[in-house]
Amino acid sequence: MNEIWFSEQLHPYYRKSLRVKQVLVDEQTPFQHLLLLDTEFFGKTLVLDGIIQLTERDNAGYHEMITHIPMLAHGSPRRVLIVGGGDGGSLQQVLKHPSVEEAIVCELDRRVVEVSREHFTAFGDPWADPRARLVVQDAFAFLESGKEKFDVIISDTTDPIGMAERLFSEEFYRLMLQALNPGGAIATQCEQMFFDAALIREIFTFVKGLVEHPAYYHALIPTYPGGGIGFMYVSNTPWTAGLSRTYPEGLNYMNPKVHQAAFALPEFFRRQLADLLVDQ
Repeated sequence: MNEIWFSEQLHPYYRKSLRVKQVLVDEQTPFQHLLLLDTEFFGKTLVLDGIIQLTERDNAGYHEMITHIPMLAHGSPRRVLIVGGGDGGSLQQVLKHPSVEEAIVCELDRRVVEVSREHFTAFGDPWADPRARLVVQDAFAFLESGKEKFDVIISDTTDPIGMAERLFSEEFYRLMLQALNPGGAIATQCEQMFFDAALIREIFTFVKGLVEHPAYYHALIPTYPGGGIGFMYVSNTPWTAGLSRTYPEGLNYMNPKVHQAAFALPEFFRRQLADLLVDQ
């Protein structure tokens, strides 16, 4: 009777729950409701507007796959942009690549950075790295300025709800591509194949008209809806270019076999995208 459970219901027909040991942070920032929970098994858990963003236990599948796929495809990225990513997990992975000279995190909500930096100490405080730069700004406005170019762009965003909905539009993908250097690569958080097939197909359709080698891939993250999440790879360089590179040390999820297998799609989903698939 005294147990506390946090329940997420992103979809009206599906919910999941984590048992809570302690509520560490509970506040309304200028942009969203922020919860930091200490949970059984999954450890510290960041929740924004009722949706789990990451946990200590299973974040590697998300952060390693969204960052290293485009980083390895490029080969030697010097400048990297992370859209969102205020928790620091993607930044930690980007900085594993010695070629990186500057990694910019464009995060709208400074409190996400402050709370995550305090509580997710396993990330090793990547913000202290002199190559890291935080820009507290709307990503649309940052990219519209057209002032900076990048070798890799990682769109580490929340789900397409409210202000974040624009980050899944063709307009935003075009802005990212305009900021990309020749030979560059983009990876975006691109939802879940069971629940979001229509949105994924819509994005895949317009991305196919923008670059030569778009591809959808996926990873296992138990605390995300359905136990997994997908990503859109966007580049004129095929993702397979990364298979021959040297992988960063200290990875917990990704390896060459996982890298390759991530682009293999279940048959039900492959049929839904069959007319769009080129490299898969």
